[in-house]
Amino acid sequence: MGILGDAFRKLFDLFWRFGEWLIGGIASLFQFLIDLLVNFFTLIFDVIRALLYIVYMIGVLAVKLFEVLFEIGSLLVSLIVGFGRTLGSLAYTPTGSGGHGYSDTISKLFHALEPMQLDVIAYILAFALWVITAVTAIKLISSIRVGGE
Repeated sequence: MGILGDAFRKLFDLFWRFGEWLIGGIASLFQFLIDLLVNFFTLIFDVIRALLYIVYMIGVLAVKLFEVLFEIGSLLVSLIVGFGRTLGSLAYTPTGSGGHGYSDTISKLFHALEPMQLDVIAYILAFALWVITAVTAIKLISSIRVGGE
Protein backbone atom coordinates (compact mmCIF):
# COMPACT_ATOMS: atom_id res chain seq x y z
CA MET A 1 0.00 0.00 0.00
CA GLY A 2 2.66 2.43 0.59
CA ILE A 3 3.48 5.08 3.05
CA LEU A 4 0.32 7.04 2.51
CA GLY A 5 -1.91 3.95 2.93
CA ASP A 6 -0.11 2.95 6.11
CA ALA A 7 -0.48 6.46 7.52
CA PHE A 8 -4.23 6.54 6.80
CA ARG A 9 -4.61 3.02 8.21
CA LYS A 10 -2.84 4.03 11.42
CA LEU A 11 -4.83 7.27 11.60
CA PHE A 12 -8.16 5.47 11.14
CA ASP A 13 -7.03 2.79 13.62
CA LEU A 14 -6.28 5.56 16.11
CA PHE A 15 -9.71 7.15 15.46
CA TRP A 16 -11.33 3.73 15.79
CA ARG A 17 -9.69 3.04 19.18
CA PHE A 18 -10.46 6.56 20.38
CA GLY A 19 -14.12 6.05 19.33
CA GLU A 20 -14.29 2.70 21.14
CA TRP A 21 -12.75 4.26 24.24
CA LEU A 22 -15.13 7.27 24.09
CA ILE A 23 -18.23 5.11 23.51
CA GLY A 24 -17.14 2.70 26.29
CA GLY A 25 -16.66 5.62 28.69
CA ILE A 26 -20.04 7.13 27.79
CA ALA A 27 -21.69 3.68 28.11
CA SER A 28 -20.14 3.09 31.54
CA LEU A 29 -21.19 6.63 32.59
CA PHE A 30 -24.78 5.96 31.51
CA GLN A 31 -24.69 2.56 33.23
CA PHE A 32 -23.47 4.23 36.43
CA LEU A 33 -26.23 6.87 36.21
CA ILE A 34 -28.90 4.23 35.56
CA ASP A 35 -27.65 2.12 38.51
CA LEU A 36 -27.65 5.23 40.69
CA LEU A 37 -31.24 6.10 39.68
CA VAL A 38 -32.43 2.50 40.17
CA ASN A 39 -30.85 2.30 43.62
CA PHE A 40 -32.29 5.71 44.58
CA PHE A 41 -35.82 4.77 43.55
CA THR A 42 -35.46 1.35 45.18
CA LEU A 43 -34.55 3.11 48.42
CA ILE A 44 -37.51 5.50 48.08
CA PHE A 45 -39.91 2.62 47.37
CA ASP A 46 -38.57 0.63 50.34
CA VAL A 47 -39.09 3.62 52.65
CA ILE A 48 -42.64 4.10 51.33
CA ARG A 49 -43.32 0.36 51.71
CA ALA A 50 -42.06 0.47 55.32
CA LEU A 51 -44.24 3.47 56.16
CA LEU A 52 -47.30 1.83 54.64
CA TYR A 53 -46.56 -1.37 56.57
CA ILE A 54 -46.36 0.64 59.80
CA VAL A 55 -49.72 2.26 59.01
CA TYR A 56 -51.17 -1.18 58.22
CA MET A 57 -49.92 -2.67 61.51
CA ILE A 58 -51.29 0.32 63.46
CA GLY A 59 -54.65 -0.40 61.81
CA VAL A 60 -54.44 -4.08 62.74
CA LEU A 61 -53.60 -3.11 66.32
CA ALA A 62 -56.52 -0.67 66.42
CA VAL A 63 -58.93 -3.34 65.17
CA LYS A 64 -57.69 -5.88 67.73
CA LEU A 65 -57.93 -3.30 70.51
CA PHE A 66 -61.47 -2.42 69.42
CA GLU A 67 -62.44 -6.10 69.40
CA VAL A 68 -61.03 -6.63 72.91
CA LEU A 69 -62.73 -3.50 74.26
CA PHE A 70 -65.98 -4.47 72.54
CA GLU A 71 -65.89 -7.94 74.11
CA ILE A 72 -65.12 -6.48 77.54
CA GLY A 73 -67.95 -3.98 77.10
CA SER A 74 -70.42 -6.66 76.05
CA LEU A 75 -69.35 -8.76 79.03
CA LEU A 76 -69.89 -5.84 81.39
CA VAL A 77 -73.26 -5.02 79.80
CA SER A 78 -74.42 -8.62 80.18
CA LEU A 79 -73.17 -8.56 83.77
CA ILE A 80 -75.15 -5.39 84.51
CA VAL A 81 -78.25 -6.70 82.73
CA GLY A 82 -78.05 -9.96 84.69
CA PHE A 83 -77.56 -8.01 87.90
CA GLY A 84 -80.62 -5.89 87.12
CA ARG A 85 -82.73 -8.94 86.27
CA THR A 86 -81.65 -10.60 89.49
CA LEU A 87 -82.64 -7.54 91.49
CA GLY A 88 -85.94 -7.40 89.61
CA SER A 89 -86.71 -11.05 90.31
CA LEU A 90 -86.24 -10.79 94.07
CA ALA A 91 -90.00 -10.30 94.58
CA TYR A 92 -91.50 -13.69 93.75
CA THR A 93 -95.21 -14.17 94.22
CA PRO A 94 -96.33 -17.76 93.66
CA THR A 95 -99.55 -18.09 91.67
CA GLY A 96 -101.71 -21.02 90.72
CA SER A 97 -101.16 -22.69 87.40
CA GLY A 98 -103.45 -24.13 84.84
CA GLY A 99 -102.27 -27.69 84.61
CA HIS A 100 -98.96 -28.80 86.05
CA GLY A 101 -98.43 -29.57 89.71
CA TYR A 102 -95.07 -27.96 90.32
CA SER A 103 -96.31 -24.40 90.67
CA ASP A 104 -99.12 -25.53 92.95
CA THR A 105 -96.67 -27.49 95.12
CA ILE A 106 -94.25 -24.57 95.29
CA SER A 107 -97.15 -22.27 96.22
CA LYS A 108 -98.13 -24.57 99.07
CA LEU A 109 -94.50 -24.76 100.19
CA PHE A 110 -94.19 -20.96 100.24
CA HIS A 111 -97.38 -20.63 102.26
CA ALA A 112 -96.21 -23.29 104.72
CA LEU A 113 -92.79 -21.66 105.19
CA GLU A 114 -94.10 -18.09 105.47
CA PRO A 115 -94.17 -18.07 109.30
CA MET A 116 -90.44 -18.94 109.38
CA GLN A 117 -89.59 -15.98 107.08
CA LEU A 118 -86.96 -17.98 105.19
CA ASP A 119 -87.78 -16.19 101.93
CA VAL A 120 -86.11 -12.99 103.17
CA ILE A 121 -82.93 -14.91 104.04
CA ALA A 122 -83.01 -16.64 100.66
CA TYR A 123 -83.38 -13.28 98.87
CA ILE A 124 -80.50 -11.80 100.86
CA LEU A 125 -78.30 -14.83 100.13
CA ALA A 126 -79.17 -14.72 96.41
CA PHE A 127 -78.37 -11.00 96.33
CA ALA A 128 -75.06 -11.54 98.16
CA LEU A 129 -74.15 -14.38 95.80
CA TRP A 130 -74.82 -12.17 92.80
CA VAL A 131 -72.84 -9.24 94.21
CA ILE A 132 -69.88 -11.51 94.99
CA THR A 133 -70.05 -12.94 91.46
CA ALA A 134 -70.22 -9.45 89.92
CA VAL A 135 -67.30 -8.14 91.98
CA THR A 136 -65.22 -11.21 91.17
CA ALA A 137 -65.98 -10.84 87.45
CA ILE A 138 -65.04 -7.15 87.52
CA LYS A 139 -61.78 -7.96 89.34
CA LEU A 140 -61.04 -10.67 86.78
CA ILE A 141 -61.69 -8.34 83.86
CA SER A 142 -59.63 -5.53 85.37
CA SER A 143 -56.69 -7.85 86.08
CA ILE A 144 -56.33 -8.84 82.41
CA ARG A 145 -53.19 -7.19 81.06
CA VAL A 146 -51.75 -7.15 77.60
CA GLY A 147 -49.03 -9.77 77.54
CA GLY A 148 -49.15 -10.21 81.30
CA GLU A 149 -50.56 -12.70 83.72
